Amino acid sequence: MPTVQIKFPHNAPVPSTLTLVEGNRLRVKIEAVAKTYKLGARIDAPSILAAQPPAHNARADSWQFDFVAQQPGLTKLSIVAVQGTGLSVMPAAITVQVEKSNSLPAESTTEGMLARLFLAESVSPGDTSLAWNLDNVKTGMQWMRRVIENRLKSGKPEDFMARGATSVEDIVMADDRGSVQFHGFNVYPKLGPDIAKNLRDYVDNANNGLHPKRKAYLDFVQAALDVATGAVPPDPTPTGLFAWRTAKSSSPGADFIQHAALARNMFYTHARLRKRD
Repeated sequence: MPTVQIKFPHNAPVPSTLTLVEGNRLRVKIEAVAKTYKLGARIDAPSILAAQPPAHNARADSWQFDFVAQQPGLTKLSIVAVQGTGLSVMPAAITVQVEKSNSLPAESTTEGMLARLFLAESVSPGDTSLAWNLDNVKTGMQWMRRVIENRLKSGKPEDFMARGATSVEDIVMADDRGSVQFHGFNVYPKLGPDIAKNLRDYVDNANNGLHPKRKAYLDFVQAALDVATGAVPPDPTPTGLFAWRTAKSSSPGADFIQHAALARNMFYTHARLRKRD
């Protein structure tokens, strides 16, 4: 009995279980199929995973199948011979889990602004220059939120280019004649092309069930969402965090005292100002 293997376009064999995200497209192929066979796809729940008509390359004796993940749920996919007998297709059945897609809160909301800031200011799973650690990255985001909260309640927002600040937005968008506190966020919701592209890539990777680092990107995005939408976290210092900069950057000023480096950012307390919880 002839046996053929379902493969991805890059020739890796397709496993018997797959996770996709709604909106994902799945393309697979089967090669070296004798001309006596005609192949077709069978799906237990086509409302979850929809099949496109297969494409047959008669010259190469190959078949290409395209599927679209339509809504969350669990289904089984099989590719079988609908003409001809005795052909074994491996795997005989593929269990496909389709998950709900993730998105950032609306740009117009405080949570949306904070989530984007935390992602932009944190090291991503795609950075190969260090061992990426979710716990450290999320803790760093929590410290960032404390910095913003402490600045807002400091009684001296003018020390951070935000004279008269009454909101988180005022702190994040602080701008003194072109000198800004948080790179690229002084004209929020407009963002520079590099920042905007990175944010799109992070969410796209989190929503791509076939991305090799999908789990890490999903955790990365979820960490930003959790910190942006949750309660203000406790301050790790007795006096309060008031700044952060990329590690190895110069100090933000003479009044700032290094607290700790974390996930490639250096965090600072302040010589005069104190947190007001």
